[in-house]
Amino acid sequence: MPRRRREWVRGACYHITHRCHNREFRFRFEKYRRMYRQYLFEATQRYHVRILTWMVTSNHIHLLLTGGERGRPAISEALQYVHGETAEHYNLTRNCEGSFWSNRFHATRIQDGGHLGRCLFYIDLNMVRAGVVSHPSEWAYGSWAELVGARRRYRIIDLDTLLNRLRMTDADRFALWYRRTLDDILCQRESALLRRQAFYSSAIAVGDEDWPSTVASRLDTKRYKIHPGPEPIPALGILKTSFLGRETGSKGT
Repeated sequence: MPRRRREWVRGACYHITHRCHNREFRFRFEKYRRMYRQYLFEATQRYHVRILTWMVTSNHIHLLLTGGERGRPAISEALQYVHGETAEHYNLTRNCEGSFWSNRFHATRIQDGGHLGRCLFYIDLNMVRAGVVSHPSEWAYGSWAELVGARRRYRIIDLDTLLNRLRMTDADRFALWYRRTLDDILCQRESALLRRQAFYSSAIAVGDEDWPSTVASRLDTKRYKIHPGPEPIPALGILKTSFLGRETGSKGT
């Protein structure tokens, strides 16, 4: 049977995750991470999609994105382009065949404001959690340099859209807030953001205590229910988190 077409909500933000086939480390060589970054940049020029943060690890990717407020979201088309070109380029350079990616990518809808900020830091801290680096600035294949203003040429993220979704207005103040909050999280070694949060890669929606219910009301969610999320993060304005996930097997930590 053909796969069910994804339905994207205009203006909504999504956390996208996609693993390499069999969790293999197909991005372990820098040239392939650089290749993915180039195709992602090209997608922002070709398609109606706005990247808010991104991360390429050794065996999977994270994207925080939106299709924008106007027109039909082209998220599926953009990802088909990036991931299709990446797979084809990899197979050609290595003279091999077969799947590069594992099944379909997963999309989790994220509420604007503090929850978007939480997901932003969760993505940017990926390689710190993995023990590869001690600070996001040490990993070149993520958004840190763009977010703090250190990289402006060939920038992938849409900073204006990100500020709007975080309910901020000034780029310099954002960069200062981002640096300080990141340093505070790294100083708190027990922070939830320094532990894997499984719901970010399995849930349908993440937001305030009651927000996922509004998302669920528009979907066929018989197999899903609302779960309580991890501990609050007052610095991000988050008092309680909940997520729409499967009846069993979805946990917040």
